[in-house]
Amino acid sequence: MYQLFSLSFLALLGTSLVQASPWGGGKEFHFPFQPHDGTTAVEAQSKAGHLDWPKLSPGPNATTFDWWYFDAVSETNETIVIVAYLYGNDTLGLPTFGGGTTIAYVGGTFANGTAFQAFVPSNDGATVKASREGVVGEWKGAGLKFKGSPLDRPDTTYTVTVDFTDAGISGTLKLQSVSPPHYPCGLNVPGQSQDIIPKIFWANAQPDAVATADFTIGDEPIAFKGVGYHDKNWDTDSLRRTVRTWYWGHGRLGPYSIVWFDTLDQDGKEYYSSWITRNGKVVSQSCKDKSVVVRPWGGNTEYPPEPNAAPPAGFTLRYDLGNGKFFSANFTREVDGQTIDIYKRFSGSLTGGLEGGEQFKGRALGEQFQHPAL
Repeated sequence: MYQLFSLSFLALLGTSLVQASPWGGGKEFHFPFQPHDGTTAVEAQSKAGHLDWPKLSPGPNATTFDWWYFDAVSETNETIVIVAYLYGNDTLGLPTFGGGTTIAYVGGTFANGTAFQAFVPSNDGATVKASREGVVGEWKGAGLKFKGSPLDRPDTTYTVTVDFTDAGISGTLKLQSVSPPHYPCGLNVPGQSQDIIPKIFWANAQPDAVATADFTIGDEPIAFKGVGYHDKNWDTDSLRRTVRTWYWGHGRLGPYSIVWFDTLDQDGKEYYSSWITRNGKVVSQSCKDKSVVVRPWGGNTEYPPEPNAAPPAGFTLRYDLGNGKFFSANFTREVDGQTIDIYKRFSGSLTGGLEGGEQFKGRALGEQFQHPAL
């Protein structure tokens, strides 16, 4: 069970089973390893200064999730993906380690295409401190921490540290924003709808960032500067029951930072969210019909993709800027980071620009879900 909330969010937090205590004018949230046994309230409307705050109160139950996602990709397709998860057993189809909800993840690829990943339970739960000074998260037993500066100030910076001792993965990812935060249909202001499709919500703290990664995977170093990103998703139901497929990704090409979200729900309705900035200034943002249409090319192009289908060679992205203007890009898949029956993540080259204007080259990281129809 879940409950949507907006104006009552702070009141709910104050009386939740997850105790919230003052910290820097904000709150400190404690999430136990075991899921909440009862109704969970889910934030649906944006609050001033709360874009990257926890979105579930008092915490995840069996049918809700919330996550903080960070990634980076280099010019040579080295990638790092880090996720601090809060998820119920019946939401994502990921390891639950005996029913636990506080899980940390690190995955990525070396330049030669070799992939790695590890899920680590945080048996001691998780703590998130959120205030006007930013957000700090710690998945205590797992060895994952992140700290972000305020989103309403210039040069927002996030630092994520990982020490997965048993998995042999350790290092630091630093992300310095070059594109401002936003919601699916609007900027980082109060009163915005946060749903990307019904029951699934999205807040994009860092649509593009200068990334500095320095990690050790086993005995192998992976260190690079590249294109970075940070967002969060949360929902009120199992992802399989909600999403038929989605194409999501981000990249940088020349002066442009772009994010795309083209989603098909289980009822067959398509939803869109587009984002383009040039040198940090917003060029276009929309969640209108066909604001960004993403389609596969080069083999395995069935739409929507079926479970177990191989990923396509790439994707075409066409952004409708209004007034007869379009921005088009071509994303060529080069290295696969994670490949399972219902999910693919990949990185590669990106080319494009305003139609009829100068064209640019860059790098991108994207994903597709491919759930069975219900």
